[in-house]
Amino acid sequence: MEDIMTEELNQDSYHIDLMRTLWENTYRGTVFDYKEQYVATIRLILSIPLDRSEVPENAPKVNPSVIVLIEDTILSPLEVVEFEQIMSKIITKKVSSEYFQPDRIMYFYPSPSDGAETANRNVDNVN
Repeated sequence: MEDIMTEELNQDSYHIDLMRTLWENTYRGTVFDYKEQYVATIRLILSIPLDRSEVPENAPKVNPSVIVLIEDTILSPLEVVEFEQIMSKIITKKVSSEYFQPDRIMYFYPSPSDGAETANRNVDNVN
C-alpha cells in the first residue's frame, strides 16, 4: 500500500497529448490525470508577436503568450485554479523554445449557458 501511495505522489497530476492542427501556431490536446483518465480537451493558440521590423517604429512592444481554450472538461469549478496552476507549468515547458517563451497563459472556458441551451433544446425536441 505504501508503495502505491509513493508511486502516486511521484506522478505529475496531469499530462497532455498535443497534436498540430491545420491552423498555424494552433494545437489540440487531450489532458489526462496521473491515472490516465480523461480530464479535458483543449486547444492551444500560440500568440507570437510580429518581428519588430514588420511593425511601425512607435508600435508597442508585446510579449508572447498562450491562449488555452477548454473545449470540454470534467473539472468542477473548485478544481479549476489548481488545474490552471499545474497546466501552466506543463504548457510552458512544452511550448517554450529559444524563440518562444510565453510570459502568460490565459484560459477560456465554455459558458455554462451553452450547456443549458443545449439541454433545453433536447428537452424541447423530445416533446
